[in-house]
Amino acid sequence: MTRRIAVVGGGVIGASIAWHLTLAEAGDVVLYERERLGAGTTWHSAGNITWTVGPDDAVFAALEAIDAVARESGQDTGWLRTGRLFLARSEAGLEKYAALARVGEARGIESRMLSPAEAAHHHPLLDPAAIAGAWLNSLGGRVNPTDLTAAYARAARARGASLREGCAVTGIALRGGRVAGLETADGPIDADVVVVCAGLWSRRLLAGCGVALAQWGSEHFYVIARTDPPLERTTPSFVSPEDAIYGREEVGGQLVGCFDTDAITIEGDHGAPPDDFAFSLLDENWDKFAPYGEAAMGLFPALKAAPISRFVNGPESFTPDGSPLIGPLEGIEGLFVASAMNSGGVTYSGLAGRLIADQVSGREPRYDPAPYAPSRFGARAADEAWLRQTIAQTPSGNYRAIHD
Repeated sequence: MTRRIAVVGGGVIGASIAWHLTLAEAGDVVLYERERLGAGTTWHSAGNITWTVGPDDAVFAALEAIDAVARESGQDTGWLRTGRLFLARSEAGLEKYAALARVGEARGIESRMLSPAEAAHHHPLLDPAAIAGAWLNSLGGRVNPTDLTAAYARAARARGASLREGCAVTGIALRGGRVAGLETADGPIDADVVVVCAGLWSRRLLAGCGVALAQWGSEHFYVIARTDPPLERTTPSFVSPEDAIYGREEVGGQLVGCFDTDAITIEGDHGAPPDDFAFSLLDENWDKFAPYGEAAMGLFPALKAAPISRFVNGPESFTPDGSPLIGPLEGIEGLFVASAMNSGGVTYSGLAGRLIADQVSGREPRYDPAPYAPSRFGARAADEAWLRQTIAQTPSGNYRAIHD
């Protein structure tokens, strides 16, 4: 009998998993999305992908999957390879990047150490006097998250998966210690395997099964400034870990985002906004963004006079250690999760899809599952106060890890 596999959540992660499950011929795959594909956090993602030592496997898996799914689906994903400038404010920072460049060279990644003037040649808005130098990493670029999700979904459907939008999953049915199906607004659905990819809402959904997922949502923001002169689309993206900011070209302007210290965690039930928060944003928070905006203006003086066309405060789910939760949930046979991508859903989409497909089909995993094991935090995952306190430091911790 063919296994019935239900994927809950139609963002970039759920769509990737549906496609990878069909590639693995793991069973009859149905993806359930309560709104439309790309809802939740996918639609407002900045879509950046860049190699650094940390998410090594994830980046290569993403690029491999993006290339393969674009060819198979015929859907343009918007992938544009621009390279990324890692800006050093100090000589110590420059030495850190030189070490990263050597590691990258060993992996076959082309990169260059640049003087301040050379860095400004690659990014015309950059003030060379503001930096000690830069590392230009060639393996960087961006994708359109909505188009990538559509590509995964189209390829999955072509291989036999079913996609049901407008179907809200309200619970997971269990019987004898294993998955029995889903409870939905349209009635019960039988399933032998359930993969929860509900992003911000994964913890809330799994709480009904007695599972405490070690994730919590927090505010996360970027702005888009209309710069003069406009930037070329091929302008390298940038990151300044010492300032905890990043950015790239966006429709001729400059996108600037931050991974802030003392991030504001979500007050909602289980760290998630209301269920109808599908294509919504949180209120603008200029006071919180201000120091990061000032740092960006120090690097790119043109931003001082550039009007802001949009402030995006889109909540994301984070974990205490900055790594996603991907894999089987202990104690419940047939129940898997792929959630809490720490604002890296596009980057992790290929790895999450392949890892879940391998685990569901019983194959030897291509990637080491240990760093992503959902159970790795033990009983602390049930401690909401600890989660919120710890996760408030996760966004900035991601950037300190690059620089320190």
